[in-house]
Amino acid sequence: MKETTSSHHISIRAYQSHTNAFRPNLNLSLFTEIVHAAIDDLPSKLKTKRKASQLEDTRRAKRTRTSRGSQDHHDNDDGQSSTSGSSGFGEMEVEYPNIRTTCNKVLPDSDAVPVFQHVLEIHFDASEVESSGSRMPNASVLDIWDNEDQELQDVLVALTESLSSSKTIDLGEARFSEYEGRAVCVLSNPRYHFASEIWLFRVPSLSIDAYSNDILSPPSADLLTATRMLQDVGRVRVQASLKMVVQPQGPDSGAFPFSLQLEFTVSLVFPIILQRIPLKHSTKRSVEALQDAQRRLLRAVYLPDQVTSTAVNNPISVSSFYSIMGPAQQLPSAAAANAMQPVALLPTLLPFQCRSVGWLLEREGMSVTSDGRIVPQTTPSEFSFWEQTQEGNRTLYFNRLSGELSEVEPDTPAIFGGMLAEEPGLGKTVETIALMLLNPAPPEWNPSLSRWDPNASLDAKAVKSTLIVTPPALASQWKSELARHAPSLKVLVYDGWTKVKVPITKTDRELARFAKMELDSKPKKRKNKGKKKADDNDDDMDVDRDGTLSRSDDGEILDWCSYVHQFDVVITTYSVLRTEIHVARPAPDRPRREEALYSVSGRARSPLVLVEWKRVVMDEVQMVGGGHAAEMVSLIPRLSSLAVSGTPAKSQMSDLIHVLKFLRIDQLVGGFRLWNRLLKPGFAEEFSSFLGYYGVRTMKSSVTAELTIPQQTRYLVGIDLGKVERHVYDQALEEVLLQLGLDARGVAAFSGWQASSNLLRTSIRRLRGICTHPQVGQLQKKGDGLYKPGALKTIKAVLESMRDQNWKNMMEDWKAKIQLLIRHAQLQQKDETVVNHYQNALRTLEAAETETQKHLDELKEVLADHDAKGKALIEEAAALRQQRNEAPPELAAGDKGKGKAREKFDDREDDGGEEDPEEKGLPKTPAGDEHRTKRRAIKQRWREGCLMLHRVKFLQGDVYHVLGRAEQEDAAYQAAEKLRRELLKATEDDANKAMVILQANGKKKNFSLDGFLVDLPFLDQGGIRSSDLMEEVNTVIEEVFNEETNLLWKWRAHIMGLLTKSLNPGENEADGQEYQRTLDDQGEAETYMQAYAALLADRREALVNERTLLATHDVREKQVRQTKAAMRAAAVDDDFDIPEGLEIQPEHEVLHKELSTQRKNILLKLQGRAIKSMLIELNAISMRIINDKDPERVIIKEAVDQLRRFISDQTSLHDKLDADLALMRKAFNERILYFRQLQEISDSVAEVEWEESSAAAAIQVCQTEKNQLDAKINTTRARQRYLDNLAQNQDDGVVEEEDKTCILCRCDFARGFITHCAHVFCELCMKAWLLRKEGKTCPVCRVPIDPENVQRFTVNANVVEPPPQPVAGEPAPQSHRKINYNTIDPTLFAEIQTMETFGDFGSKIQTLVRHLSYLKLTDPGAKSIIFSAWADSLHIVERALRDNGIRCLRIDQGSKSATEKFASDPGILVLLLHGERENAGLNITCASRVFLLESVVHHSFEIQAIARIDRLGQTRPTQVYCYYAEDTIECNILDLAARKGLSLYTKENSSGTVSVSPFNQDSEQGIDDPEKRKVLQKGDFIHKVDDMLSILFPHMFEDLEYLLPPTEVTMEHGAQDVEMTDAERPQRIPRVVEVNAVAGPSRLC
Repeated sequence: MKETTSSHHISIRAYQSHTNAFRPNLNLSLFTEIVHAAIDDLPSKLKTKRKASQLEDTRRAKRTRTSRGSQDHHDNDDGQSSTSGSSGFGEMEVEYPNIRTTCNKVLPDSDAVPVFQHVLEIHFDASEVESSGSRMPNASVLDIWDNEDQELQDVLVALTESLSSSKTIDLGEARFSEYEGRAVCVLSNPRYHFASEIWLFRVPSLSIDAYSNDILSPPSADLLTATRMLQDVGRVRVQASLKMVVQPQGPDSGAFPFSLQLEFTVSLVFPIILQRIPLKHSTKRSVEALQDAQRRLLRAVYLPDQVTSTAVNNPISVSSFYSIMGPAQQLPSAAAANAMQPVALLPTLLPFQCRSVGWLLEREGMSVTSDGRIVPQTTPSEFSFWEQTQEGNRTLYFNRLSGELSEVEPDTPAIFGGMLAEEPGLGKTVETIALMLLNPAPPEWNPSLSRWDPNASLDAKAVKSTLIVTPPALASQWKSELARHAPSLKVLVYDGWTKVKVPITKTDRELARFAKMELDSKPKKRKNKGKKKADDNDDDMDVDRDGTLSRSDDGEILDWCSYVHQFDVVITTYSVLRTEIHVARPAPDRPRREEALYSVSGRARSPLVLVEWKRVVMDEVQMVGGGHAAEMVSLIPRLSSLAVSGTPAKSQMSDLIHVLKFLRIDQLVGGFRLWNRLLKPGFAEEFSSFLGYYGVRTMKSSVTAELTIPQQTRYLVGIDLGKVERHVYDQALEEVLLQLGLDARGVAAFSGWQASSNLLRTSIRRLRGICTHPQVGQLQKKGDGLYKPGALKTIKAVLESMRDQNWKNMMEDWKAKIQLLIRHAQLQQKDETVVNHYQNALRTLEAAETETQKHLDELKEVLADHDAKGKALIEEAAALRQQRNEAPPELAAGDKGKGKAREKFDDREDDGGEEDPEEKGLPKTPAGDEHRTKRRAIKQRWREGCLMLHRVKFLQGDVYHVLGRAEQEDAAYQAAEKLRRELLKATEDDANKAMVILQANGKKKNFSLDGFLVDLPFLDQGGIRSSDLMEEVNTVIEEVFNEETNLLWKWRAHIMGLLTKSLNPGENEADGQEYQRTLDDQGEAETYMQAYAALLADRREALVNERTLLATHDVREKQVRQTKAAMRAAAVDDDFDIPEGLEIQPEHEVLHKELSTQRKNILLKLQGRAIKSMLIELNAISMRIINDKDPERVIIKEAVDQLRRFISDQTSLHDKLDADLALMRKAFNERILYFRQLQEISDSVAEVEWEESSAAAAIQVCQTEKNQLDAKINTTRARQRYLDNLAQNQDDGVVEEEDKTCILCRCDFARGFITHCAHVFCELCMKAWLLRKEGKTCPVCRVPIDPENVQRFTVNANVVEPPPQPVAGEPAPQSHRKINYNTIDPTLFAEIQTMETFGDFGSKIQTLVRHLSYLKLTDPGAKSIIFSAWADSLHIVERALRDNGIRCLRIDQGSKSATEKFASDPGILVLLLHGERENAGLNITCASRVFLLESVVHHSFEIQAIARIDRLGQTRPTQVYCYYAEDTIECNILDLAARKGLSLYTKENSSGTVSVSPFNQDSEQGIDDPEKRKVLQKGDFIHKVDDMLSILFPHMFEDLEYLLPPTEVTMEHGAQDVEMTDAERPQRIPRVVEVNAVAGPSRLC
């Protein structure tokens, strides 16, 4: 039995202000009575005082009752008691609450075992008054308290006068009650019957922190309250006694000369304490409270220091997690250490690696003896939260985590494996290989053994292999590492169950799949290559391409289990696991009806779960997450589990639960609730012992003496953005601030502004991408269907695209203005309130005609300029062809004359229609294609302008008709008709040409019905096993193929007749209904073509049991079961896809159903079969016939060859039919386009409509919109001038003379501003103008200007940059703090910048190319790695490097052996890696330099990236270069890291091994977004809102002393000029500061 004590000092004058003024800590009146009753030999004077005291009590009680009934007490204004004794809160009673004590319950067949005894020594002090509220006892209550205190003092004085030592008075048995979550003591001694069930004193708290110990019910945190709760339900018994210890009277110290000793003993009641707390008749909250109470008591009984504690510690964090796991222990002897070096392992293990391998062996149930032998452990030790304890003659087991108690020893599962969490670069791969070599599977562990696996719900067969699951990027590295370090191990790469080279099981389905795989794997017959003929016997060839592992020695085909058992290691990836989860899950258990019969399921299961692996290794286990990959891993049977990662917990401790589930040690913890409990501070000891047992981690800092890693140095490289890049960045920053509702100073634009963490995070990520290249985020969005890997623009092209976009916006606004003028004129015609409304409408139409003509003239001018550029392209392409001795592509294709190349060329000509004369000769290059596209866009705008002009002329004719001007009316209508014919001419010609081509194709000799029909019978009669299949083939060809062919030809003839009708009716056919008849013909043609396409897809499906993606999309048929009933039900439920712009009549829908019924009646005869499936079945039958000379096998082989030729021939015929259908569709589309344009012209002159109350009101709206458009057009024209100015100076970088002169002061300047209206001002004039009241418009053109959008520039690049641009007339605050960064040597950087490179890929990437070119020159053969957080930037860098002759390689392009190729090929100098997806696990010690294209905010990515070269095996000193863009948020990101002490580039942190502890602390920050707390966002993102704001506005988080400008701008009141001086710009190279720890932001973006 555990015995403990505690001492407590409490105030006797504490009171409960929210009820009444009773004193809970001690009922002095009752206590005095108990003391009197406890003392038998009272002194005579004490008895006299007692009688006097009783008389005084009677008088005082009467006064108190009178006082309670009177109204003499009034409240004072200040809330305090008056001097007369009245209380500011009214009368307060001195009454103790009624309480109920708890008695021990005596249950039948129960046994109480005492387990815990505690003694509370309580000392009382009367010198203090405590309150839990603001109410104070009134004067009468204080009088009562004083009298009670005095009476007790008198008793104690009488007792202590004759005492020379302490005296103990036994007050007898006590009981407990509960009041407001605290225990109350009550005497139950019969001697003191007057005190029964009356409050005596409140027991001091024996509490621990509820949060730290995962106690949800706060009262349960108190030990005595928890015990009383368990006593109420009979789970424990409590015996308590109270003693009074009187001390000799000492000096008056305010304390009473006595103490109380409360002793209580807790006995556990068996067997109820072992049973679960029943839920019946209880709420969930009450059950949780009892569970917390029982765990609180049992932990106090069986664990040390758990009686009382007020300590509140921080939760377990990622950093503390890494500190818990330590390195492996020393091995028992030198011989044992030597035994850790496998003979088959080529590299020599370092001492710490030997220790880690020894630890791994222990975790797999092996031990190393002192003499170096590796033997199985005799008594394997397993970790458990259960502890054995002895209580009397009972042996109990207590769970320290769950609080459970058991008399039966719990089963501790044998869990083999652990977590290998060595710091990155310390050789985890080599240690894992050593483990596989030292502890292989014994010979008896083979597929002949099997056991039921409850997770996978199947019998798993044993195999000797180790399964390694790794990220896709690391699979090739594992393979190469195994080949390099342990070549004796046989390795298999598993790419998915569909690619397994053997039958997974010996079922007919799998044998058929294997047979098909053998057929597909046979080499194709090639002409004139000396290969064996097609009819050679190749049935003995294995599916296994590198041997005959798919068959046994006697030629028998192996199943998966026997096949994989041949390999020592199997490698697969997380992506494979995710795809196989659906075939890995066991079949769901469904309720079964007794009368129903169920067939045995033949459902395939993933090969990974069919075998029990020797061990499963999860590399970079933090990437498993909680999705399908984690579920798949839990289903894989294995003996041992090994989690390998340098960072198993990424950013929060909840990540670790997935690792525990993989290791299968989560069953030791329990559910997610218990895992969260284990992370509480109160369970730190349990957590440490748990992870210390299952994890090992060696830090570089702890084994420095054993390492031989060369020195690493890290540098910052600052890049100045070019003009165009700066413009793009500033424009994006302006948009970001507008979205955020802030200006450049961080001032909110409206009251009540709140930060949106999601918007902040997205905005910063966008700006960071622009710092690398303006096109980051625009190149490789595969999901939007616009993925164009080659669509890369130079900076000049970016500027050109900006100009084009601005011009497009201007032309769109101009077109909208013209349309408004036309609408205005139409409304004026309807406004009869105005007398001359038709004359007004005519004037408006004349204005519209003028604007339209100007619009068309500008388009003609732009088109002429574009054609001039096209001619230059043609001449350049011709010169290049002449230089290369190449023929034009038209002649090159025409020379071939025939074949697929010629057909392809012809199809291209047909698809493109008649080529524009101006486009002839344009090169077939991206530049040529872009030129064509742009020219066609310009011509489309010209067509739209002509359409508006047609509308104007037509409406003019209407007005002239009303005004009676016949001559002008005829001229206007004739002009409109001429424009109409011009608008329709191109589409009419295209439609006629398409019809001519369609008719010509139908007359080809090789395109006839006879060529598609198949002669019968196709196959001869087969043997016993194959006759049914051969007959089925003949039936399908007769009843399906030939019938579908006849129906195809019938429908084709009808479609041809509809599509070749004339567009315009003849003179004799005109009856007014010709247009409607044409539309009807188009609707009927569309109906037939849809049915025709579906029938063609049916025919292909009958051939190879598949439909093309295009056919599936076009037909849009619903998926139905392949049964007759289901297919009949679906036969009348086809979706009818109606093309846009085509009106389908009801009779066409009826026709569609009729045609669908005809084709589906034929399809029903197929019954889900296909010729290809029959071929596979015939081949499978042939495989089962072992004798090659068997007659039936020969017959089947001939039939298979015949069917192969049939499928090949029919596929070629289908290609012809598809091409014919494409021509039909083209003719149909051209006709539709013609009629659509005809309808568009007709609709353009429709009557005007308006929603306003009157035409006059609608006119007013038109006028307002027109004014807005005029302003917008002026703005875009001004911006176009500005962009033209940038483009003019882009090529030579020289500023024109007029741009060197300020428009206002006419003086030359070196620094200035250019507005978006392209006017240039010097710096002083611009600032002075903006401070004026009228400074909101341009001084020249009066166009409104936004101070935040003015662009600053320098005439001389060597001039120091000016301060930040003004914001609302004031410069944005800027920090002058300086940070001592380790930057690249300026002399070296200057030499790098002298390198000549090709292309224009932006300032940062171009500098990077120069840097790599410099290294190629000065350090030949040196390899480098480039990391970027964006795939787009990697794409741009790849293009830039290849254009400059630097070979590079990317892992994300699907190369499985990229790292191996990078290491082995001396010509490849650069490896491109994604900073978020490919920064972990790779071993690339062949490289010695790392380039980071961006400054990162999630520093664990940075650490992982650097560790790719800073690791074991590195032989050269390494360097890291972090590129950043000056005067952008990238600077502020670096400064934020320096302020937090996380920067790797300050002078003191820029060399040597990186300490990961501060980075782990940074990675575990909370996220200021509720949505992100639920699902942690992946990637290099910022957690805290304050951090994001400090990146955008660093001055908001800077000390004031660093924000005060060194000079001031002064301006006298009323003065016209402003005198300004330049603020000195802080230099980044070098920054100097005495203490780096206080570093802060350096500047504003």
